Amino acid sequence: PNHFDALNYKALLLLSQHHFGEALAVAKKAQNIFSYNAFLYGTITDSQVELGQYAAAVVSADSMIAIRPDLRSYSRVAYLREIYGDTTGAIAAMKLAVDAGLPGNEATEWCRVQLGKLYEQTGNLSYASMHYTIALEKRPYYAPAYAGLARIAFAKNETTQAIGLLQQADA
Repeated sequence: PNHFDALNYKALLLLSQHHFGEALAVAKKAQNIFSYNAFLYGTITDSQVELGQYAAAVVSADSMIAIRPDLRSYSRVAYLREIYGDTTGAIAAMKLAVDAGLPGNEATEWCRVQLGKLYEQTGNLSYASMHYTIALEKRPYYAPAYAGLARIAFAKNETTQAIGLLQQADA
């Protein structure tokens, strides 16, 4: 009951099962044992976001990034900025996440696709398309990148191409 790693992973498991309040309570217990673990702050941040505790999530993400500025912390900052309507700030943070990751790694290419989605939201379809294409070059057959390109094709009324891309994503 007082083992840091056990509590850390229990909180993560509860989070994955959508028991957000329980996950947060267990993570806070782990935080009382050892408060300098960036991974734990990620679990706390995610739980707070899911519970709608956005201001607390910002504080937790700031703590996470202060401990370990990396792909995981930058991507959480990007998501929080997006929640607050700061798309420009979200793009800047997601660029940092992509730059911090290893090209071709699933986590990196997931962040690159999220960056593409942010560009889509701003209407910059050329940048969005570029990031989806890079994700496919770095990680061939990556379904989320095909889905992004399909959305771009639909936006351009290229329905046949969009369906083909969605079929590739499905495959």
